This record gives sequence, C-alpha cells and structure tokens, in this order.
Amino acid sequence: MKELPKRIIFGVLFAAIVVVGTVILPPLFHLLMAFAIAWTLHEFYVMSMGEKDFLSERVMAALAPELLYGLLALYKSGHLVNQAYLAISILPILALIVAPIWRKDHSNHGKLAYIFAGLGYIGLPMSLTPILMYHDGTQDGWLILSLLLMVWGADVGAYFIGTAFGQRPNSIKIAPAISPKKSLWGLFGAVLFGIGIAVGLHYLGLVKLPLGASVAVGGLAAAGGLLGDLVESMWKRYFGVKDSGNLIPGHGGLYDRLDSAILALPVITVYLAVTGLL
Repeated sequence: MKELPKRIIFGVLFAAIVVVGTVILPPLFHLLMAFAIAWTLHEFYVMSMGEKDFLSERVMAALAPELLYGLLALYKSGHLVNQAYLAISILPILALIVAPIWRKDHSNHGKLAYIFAGLGYIGLPMSLTPILMYHDGTQDGWLILSLLLMVWGADVGAYFIGTAFGQRPNSIKIAPAISPKKSLWGLFGAVLFGIGIAVGLHYLGLVKLPLGASVAVGGLAAAGGLLGDLVESMWKRYFGVKDSGNLIPGHGGLYDRLDSAILALPVITVYLAVTGLL
C-alpha cells in the first residue's frame, strides 16, 4: 500500500477509535487510556534503552500512572470519597526506587534516569486525564474530544502555514537545533487554527466555557501542542530514531500521535483548575 493512502486510512481509523472512546462508548475510554499510558511508556523506553533492559522496573513505572489514573477516575466519579487514597499511587514509585539495590549488575544504572524521565514526562501527565473527563461526577467525553480536536487542528495549521510561509530564508525558526523547519509562521498557524476551532466548538455548544476561556484554551492547545511535538523531536534526535514505533502504519508509534496532547492537556488542565472552570 502506498504511503499516502496508508496514512489516510489509518489516520481515519485512529480518529474513529478516539471518537468512539470519548463520546459514543465513554466506558471504553478508560481501557483506551490504560493501553495508551502503558504503550506510550513502552515506546519511550524502547527508544531510550532498547528492548530488554530493566524490564521489571519498566513494569513498576507503568503501574504508578495506571494506578493514579484509576484512583482519579474513581474519585472524580464519586466512587472514591477520600482523596487521600490517591497517595497509594506513589507505592510503585517507591518500589521502583529501591528495587535496583538487589540487582547483581550495577554497571548500567544510569539508564534508570530514562525510567523516571518517562514516568514524569509521559506517565504523570497522561494519568491526569480524568480531571478533564468528569464533571459533577458524570463522565463527559466532549471536552476531551474538543481539546484533542484543537491540538490536532493546531498541528494541521502549523504544517500548512509553516510550509507556505515559514521556509523562506529570512523566516525565524523556533528551535533550529531540534527541528529546523518549525518557524514562527508555524506557531502563528497553530494558534490561528487552535483558537478558530475552539471558538467554533464554543458556538456549537460542544465547549461549555465562556468565549474568552475558549479562546485561551485554543491558544494553550496550540502552543502546548507545538512544544510537546518539539520535546519528542528532541528525544528522537538524541536517540537517533525517526519514529517512536510502528503501531500505526503510516504514522509511526502511538507516542508520535500523542506527543502534542501529552503536554497540551495538562497545561489546559492547570488553566481550567486555576480559573475555577473545572
């Protein structure tokens, strides 16, 4: 199958899975997120450490965000009354800290830094998703879906505007050492599309936020998404890989599809929490 048709087919399939999981069969969303957390961490660890190093530590690292996600979902849905139980999620991290003591070979323990990097950079942000998913104890996937549309729409805007205007010799690059093609024009396109989609979803009634907050969220989705993409580019350039994996034919790995959202969604969560809109 040629590359473009493959990208379109599997891109549409991926989008369909997201729509089904967020707004058609919301309980399925938890299973999708459990898989997404574990698999995205797996791709990062394979990219940074190879297939076999520190397997038991990788499992413990995945358990922490999975546990936090589950406890947060129970708390936000009203099934867990005492939020203090969220602290249980730190137990796998404590086990992860002490487990290497009993390893016979301590020659490559520097790689454990990647375990904690993946945990803090991927696992923790993704585990906070239930904060956006529940409103007054009721699961509602429209906000999550709307935010993903903003993030991915901003990515489209960055590509088209950046390609059209940002490749001129005098265009200012955002991070030339990491991604030589990303320019201020691309950032402008991302913000334009992100805010445009946010305003459109606001007037359609899908984003139940004040207009000003919708504009702010659209801008944060664009800027956070672009920075998330740059962070993944930084890691891939360092490790010398083109894609994080091959789970989605024509698109690479799951991390490649979620890199923007991994940073954008927590930033939006903080904004909505600080402004009292959650």
